[in-house]
Amino acid sequence: MPRIDDKIREREEDECFFSVEFFPPKTDAGVANLYDRLERMSLLKPLFIAVTWGSQASTAELSTDICIAATNILGQETLMHITCSNIAECSIDKYLQAAHDKGIQNLFCLRGDPQHLEDGFEHAIDFVKYVRKKWGNYFCIAVAGYPEGHAECNSYEQDLQYLKEKVDAGADIIITQLVYDADVFLKYVKDCRDIGITVPIIPGIMPIHSYNQYRKMLQYCKTEPTELIDLIESIKNDDDAVKAAGVTYIVKLIRELQRNGVRGFHLFSLNLEWCITRIVDELGLVDESIHREFPWRQSANPSRLQSEEVRPIFWANRPKSYMARTMRWDDFPNGRWGDSRSPAFGEVDHHHRNVILATTRVDVATFVQSPDTIADLVAVFVNYLNGKITGLPWFEQPLALESSLILDKLVKINKLGCLTINSQPSVNGVPSDDANVGWGPKGGYVYQKEYMEFFCSPNNAEILRTLLTSKFPFISYMMTNRSASVQYSNVDSPVAVTWGVFPGREIQQPTVVDPFSFRIWKDEAFDLWVTAYHGRRVPRLVHIVHETWLLVTLVQNDYINGDLWDIFGKAAEHDKWQHPSKGVDISPMKKRASLSDILAEYLDADELLASETAKDAISDQSDDDSAGDSAGNSIW
Repeated sequence: MPRIDDKIREREEDECFFSVEFFPPKTDAGVANLYDRLERMSLLKPLFIAVTWGSQASTAELSTDICIAATNILGQETLMHITCSNIAECSIDKYLQAAHDKGIQNLFCLRGDPQHLEDGFEHAIDFVKYVRKKWGNYFCIAVAGYPEGHAECNSYEQDLQYLKEKVDAGADIIITQLVYDADVFLKYVKDCRDIGITVPIIPGIMPIHSYNQYRKMLQYCKTEPTELIDLIESIKNDDDAVKAAGVTYIVKLIRELQRNGVRGFHLFSLNLEWCITRIVDELGLVDESIHREFPWRQSANPSRLQSEEVRPIFWANRPKSYMARTMRWDDFPNGRWGDSRSPAFGEVDHHHRNVILATTRVDVATFVQSPDTIADLVAVFVNYLNGKITGLPWFEQPLALESSLILDKLVKINKLGCLTINSQPSVNGVPSDDANVGWGPKGGYVYQKEYMEFFCSPNNAEILRTLLTSKFPFISYMMTNRSASVQYSNVDSPVAVTWGVFPGREIQQPTVVDPFSFRIWKDEAFDLWVTAYHGRRVPRLVHIVHETWLLVTLVQNDYINGDLWDIFGKAAEHDKWQHPSKGVDISPMKKRASLSDILAEYLDADELLASETAKDAISDQSDDDSAGDSAGNSIW
């Protein structure tokens, strides 16, 4: 359940957790870096992340966008800060409605800077009451606690009483101001319990990222941590030593709190990750279990989390793109995949496109170099499979663990000139807790049909199609070029490619091959050849692949004895198969042939003129022909 207080209650009594807080950057580049960092931090599996608001609600729109993206695209449970004293009630309603509509169920209700508006809220308690009155129990509400008393309060005891009033008004958890002394925090918790505050109290802890940041931090501490001061002051001129000493101190602090029954810790990151990673690693707080409820990344949006049970396989390596395209759906496929034309796939808006771009690990230096031959492209894909380059445009995440089961086969298929972008091995009744392919509840068994998706030349696609129709009746296939002027398929309804059998449940089929979704996906798959260059000039060879090659999917329905390699091995024996390693010329191109001549080998005149990408490429090419690139010989 996505409310933070529910997630805390569901954990084992002695099970510790952590959360991480971020702030919205001031520049587009900073926002892109933040999304990349959120993606990496998700591997540490924090219980939730928090996103702050800038002073005077200056980042309200951006903070909300980041929370929505983190919840719906990155699958992170999110605590959304809202300050109430400097923003009108009608504006508050707008952000609360946006949070509700996009599945955010956790709010950090804060007063903010004391600049009161006539129709604003004077204190955080007024805001807590307002949220509870208008939204009932939909939101989990967090409020701030001050272990040494709020600076504006007359006394520590008065501040505790104000805190109890906020809890009585509806607050569900308390996250404190900076804690650097275990005794101070433990006394604070006891004092809270003594006056009847029973909700979880989470200490806020800021790792020490630099000496200057440490000095600023001290102004928030009434009782200065002398041990920390003595430690840092002695090494203040050595930044690396300061960070390392800070990690050691925070680890010691948290271990002392753990020994006294504290289970959760809220870490202020300052949008930096080195110290956070070191701290949670040394404390053993990283959950290294591989268990997955489904064989794809889930959203943290509660409506989607509770109802979505099926997805098309095509976005298996680009889950954020799929979730962004389907964010506006109000009904998600469950049980069986129906007609995907009804909940139409949307376009990805500018902000969420930046989320995807920022978190897609493309080895730009390798991929955008100018390949001269298909063998050059093959080498890039093979190097990705072998871990020698970090990413390709079709992969938002590292190669899936299950791909290691068919890695040798994938390499061989790519070396035949079929550039793979998605695959899964066949699986026949493997336990659901298997490290490579397991998913779903324990005690079950999972099954998969072998699946392969790749780009290949028109010539090789035709050889494959002939074999498919004559010798491989158990293989389902779909083929299309970018313009859809060439399409072949023997699939007219969804085909389940992954399913599971679990105690006390109906058979689940979470992944399908769907012909309508394939037509949507192919546009994205082909466009990634070009968009990966981010405004750089796209090489001639890449344009040829983009305009003329086919995207092919194969499903081996015989998941017990079938092997997709059989058809590739048979095809490779064909005397007209184009092998990259043999330098076979695929067209009668003359030395320094123009791109229009090259494309004309594949496209008729009308189709060629209709291709805006081709026309742009042709106009750009004229100035570069004199460079004497080798594309005029053979792209193979």
